[in-house]
Amino acid sequence: MDGRPTYEELLRKIKQLERKAAEYGWLEEVYRSVAEFTSDSIYLVDRNCAYLFINNHHKKRLGLRAKNIIGKRYADFHTPEEVKEFTGAVTRVFSTGRPFQHEHKSSRDKRYFLRTFSPVKRSGPRSKITGVVVVSTDITEQKLVEEAIRESEQKYRTIIENIEDGYHEVDLSGNTTFFNDALLKMLGYSRDEFAGMNYRDFIDGENAKILFQTFHEVYETRKPSRGVELVVRRKDGANRNVEVSISLIRDAKGKRIGYRNLIRDVTERKRTEETIRRLAYHDPLTGLPNRLLFRDRLNMAIAAAKRYRQHVAVMLLDLDNFKDINDTLGHHVGDQLLQKVGQRLVKLLRKGDTVSRMGGDEFLLLLPEIKRKEVTTMIAQKIVEAFGSSFVIDDRNLYITTSIGIAIYPDSSDNVDTLIKHADIAMYRVKESGRNNYRIFSPDMISRPVD
Repeated sequence: MDGRPTYEELLRKIKQLERKAAEYGWLEEVYRSVAEFTSDSIYLVDRNCAYLFINNHHKKRLGLRAKNIIGKRYADFHTPEEVKEFTGAVTRVFSTGRPFQHEHKSSRDKRYFLRTFSPVKRSGPRSKITGVVVVSTDITEQKLVEEAIRESEQKYRTIIENIEDGYHEVDLSGNTTFFNDALLKMLGYSRDEFAGMNYRDFIDGENAKILFQTFHEVYETRKPSRGVELVVRRKDGANRNVEVSISLIRDAKGKRIGYRNLIRDVTERKRTEETIRRLAYHDPLTGLPNRLLFRDRLNMAIAAAKRYRQHVAVMLLDLDNFKDINDTLGHHVGDQLLQKVGQRLVKLLRKGDTVSRMGGDEFLLLLPEIKRKEVTTMIAQKIVEAFGSSFVIDDRNLYITTSIGIAIYPDSSDNVDTLIKHADIAMYRVKESGRNNYRIFSPDMISRPVD
């Protein structure tokens, strides 16, 4: 044997080549079928951007037959701007040997396309690029949707940036993802300082707990929560009262990804409400509870005393000969004296007791939760003795005494108005007997007329 293949070996190799050729032919038909029936434009160009192949879809786009396109250059059918863009992409693929992709807007019909430029090489390890195949996918509808979303988002952002309320978005862990300038102004932070902060960074523990519970409720129910009252902390440490409306943020697939918070600063409103409340329930001169608030507290004290079988004492104090001070020293001194008396009484009583100004020179005292009635007389004696010390007003020492009438629940009555009335009767009996003392109401006081 001289090493040359036998006839049978040659025949076998020929059959293998025929089989492979048939396979390649079949594959070529598959590729051609895909290229011809796809909704994308597919075409092949050489280094000079001359068309070597074009599928049916792209022929329809150009409105020409293949014989009028093949061999001609891209520049024969497109504007100079498009030619510059296309030529640059083809040159890039020939230079790098790597695919390249970009978006293109056609000047012909203003439609948008995503074009992929891929190198075509001959077989072999060191093959050269012989052309560039371009697959152009129409993405007009997608682009229009994206533009509509961008326009909508821009309008949304513009509105958010121009509202007076704070706007805040957080992820599911409470980390800040978006906020407007109004919120920065409210909290006193710069944009860089606030970016990425967690809501716990500007809310104390108790308020953070309330907000967390609200977030959880919104997450579970998918329903917004409005008017949540919180206290937030500014950068300078000052607190602000706010009302927060909270709703879910979802992604394009509807997945819950965070919360949006509309935050309204209600600090001034709260202060106004507190001022109105104080005016309604407090004496404007002394700042002490007025008769209306005293009655409310007395009602609650009686209800508690019934439950725990305790006593409640009501004391009515009248300043002896107060009119003489007003007449001789003037009302401004009298007003200061009333303020000083109120302050001294508050210091003498327990934390849970109430000192109220009835009007004029009369004060009502409420002593709840009294287990032994003797405690009442001890406190009354303490007050009488305390008035033995002078009140210093405008560098002047003023002395004044007080007459105290006492009514005790349930001995005297279980009715608010009756208790106050009986304390008033007892106080006048003290006045009759010489002032500067105290007496507890007894039924026999009613039988005797009050002078």
